[in-house]
Amino acid sequence: MGDDKLLGDIAELIESQRDSILETLKRFINFRSINVEMLGEGETSEIAECQRWVESELKKLNTLDKVEYYEIEKGRPNVVGLKKGSGGGRSLLFNAHSDVVMVSDEQERSWTELSPFDGGVKDGMVWGRGATDMKSGGTAMLYAAKTLKDLGIELKGDLLLTYVDGEESGRAEIGIWSLIDKGYTADFGIMTEPTSLRNIYNKSKGEIYYDIKITGESTHICNRYKTIWPQRHREDQVGVNAIDKMVRLINAFNELERSWGLDYYDPTLDPGSTTLTVSMIRGGESFSAQAGECTMTVASMFVPQLRVEDISRQIIDTINYVADHDHWLKDHRPEYSLPFPAKQPLNLSDDDERVKTVIAAYEGIMAESPVIGPSPFVGDMNYLAEKGVPCIVWGPGDIGLAHGTNEGVDIEQVINAAKLYAAAAVKWCGVK
Repeated sequence: MGDDKLLGDIAELIESQRDSILETLKRFINFRSINVEMLGEGETSEIAECQRWVESELKKLNTLDKVEYYEIEKGRPNVVGLKKGSGGGRSLLFNAHSDVVMVSDEQERSWTELSPFDGGVKDGMVWGRGATDMKSGGTAMLYAAKTLKDLGIELKGDLLLTYVDGEESGRAEIGIWSLIDKGYTADFGIMTEPTSLRNIYNKSKGEIYYDIKITGESTHICNRYKTIWPQRHREDQVGVNAIDKMVRLINAFNELERSWGLDYYDPTLDPGSTTLTVSMIRGGESFSAQAGECTMTVASMFVPQLRVEDISRQIIDTINYVADHDHWLKDHRPEYSLPFPAKQPLNLSDDDERVKTVIAAYEGIMAESPVIGPSPFVGDMNYLAEKGVPCIVWGPGDIGLAHGTNEGVDIEQVINAAKLYAAAAVKWCGVK
């Protein structure tokens, strides 16, 4: 069968299943599969029920050689479907996360398009939490596999459909990394996060967070002058304001960030794209006392050419430099730790065979060229690439609608995503 004929058959069959695809996506969104680490007081998550439903949908395909539902952490399930190839082809892994962020009280009050977990259709869009991020991608990859089966297309390479938990809270160890630990790997990964479908992201920044704690010596505000000015006797020197010491560190980080703006440049990104942000800061115990403790979280995002180790070393060196040159901190060192695993950059060449394959699939289905470029966000693709599965990010939905009020996805993007994923599988894995 010719390539054009095969892609045409794929597109035609998926079009005929439009109502079924939208009904499946609606049911997917109906599950309040909120990441359990984001639940409000008294709330519960339906992530387990959602993943059991995903398991049943994979089994209903009646084509997969293996469907596995498993938990690394109790109540945090992952689901994998594996279709073994006939042999001689390259393997392909599709991925979606089934956990979604919470809907805040303010968002729920402001929600005007149906309701947060409705999943219904209005004005050419499917509305609900997770519609964009990323249950539409998860639905599309399911129907891509179904279409291959219905058309009797047998792939030479293995095909994996993976649905994980933990993405929204950076819990790679219970989600995306567990796939590799259990032997579910591939030559190529397609992460179905929202890219508005025409965009194909083959690069992304890296990301690392540090929690930093400085301990001072609390004292009444009336002793402020004894804290900041030299006294007649050393024993008259009273108190150390931890916030003051943290400010010294923040100023040093600002200088480091400015130097990064000059040192690191990627022509595909805006200038100054390697950053160091103070994202949270907490200090002080009383309005009438100097702070005995101050903690902050800093976040760095950095260009694809760098590695986590490059940025981590400079952050730690800066902390140590400030401490070494401060009379208090040199003996009371700042404490620092990673709140969750850092993300290595995604950096797949434009000339990579994987990128060329998805370009060919896009052009074959859409009759136009996609846009290749860097991702504006990070996620499980960084964690998967770190474990040796080269991947891209490519999916339906507008990232600008994710996590907010009135999250939705364009219907045509969902339908086209299913066509494109089936086409990509055919071109990458090969057909018997």
